[in-house]
Amino acid sequence: MRLAVLAAVLLVSAVPAEARRGRTRGGATHARILLAGEWASVRWTDGDTFKVLTGRHAGRSARLAGVNALESFGPVHAIGRAGGKALLAVAKRSAEVAAAASIRCTADGAADGYGRLLVSCPEVAEALVRAGHAMVFAVDGAADARLLALQRDAQRAAAGMWAGGAPPLVPTSLHSADEPEIRGRGAYDRIADTRTGVAAAQPHGRTYRTCEVVCVGEAPDRACLTYVPFARRYRDRPACLR
Repeated sequence: MRLAVLAAVLLVSAVPAEARRGRTRGGATHARILLAGEWASVRWTDGDTFKVLTGRHAGRSARLAGVNALESFGPVHAIGRAGGKALLAVAKRSAEVAAAASIRCTADGAADGYGRLLVSCPEVAEALVRAGHAMVFAVDGAADARLLALQRDAQRAAAGMWAGGAPPLVPTSLHSADEPEIRGRGAYDRIADTRTGVAAAQPHGRTYRTCEVVCVGEAPDRACLTYVPFARRYRDRPACLR
């Protein structure tokens, strides 16, 4: 028993103090994490994405698997009674929540559809879902049961993104049929079921206008997302993002 306790103490002491706090002097969104067995400095850009700054994956963007945070490029969400400005404020704090929880992440080299390294960071996922800064997001297979339980707790507490209610369906991404990268593959919207955590792709043939609002459900269980092409989210920003 004493040997086990000593081993646990040595393991914790081997983690740099700044990593145990989840951040470095680089700011609240910077952290040192153990990524696939190697210590690396990272900068969380939002609640589910970080940029790897050092180590063998330096320069790559990484996407947290299993959860999805709100978009932080503008007031594009509406969830229940919570509108764009309130939810944008939640989104802008999510990177700090993620950085504060960062310690260990694993990766097998797989990438998502945008070329980002897919990573599993259990402590981060749990912290985000518990605080209402991310929703459970299972693209392939069933969602993590523990994360679903934490999500239900956050919804009951009206935490973070659930302050205005917890609609059963929430759109998390929109794709217009005229997007160059979509042509030939078919447009789809990604809709997350907040009861099961499953995020299903719903094919469609629609062409969305910039700043068009797409909703699912009826009030008070309505959730909406404003469509903005990726190319205009950070440059030549439309009026709905200002």
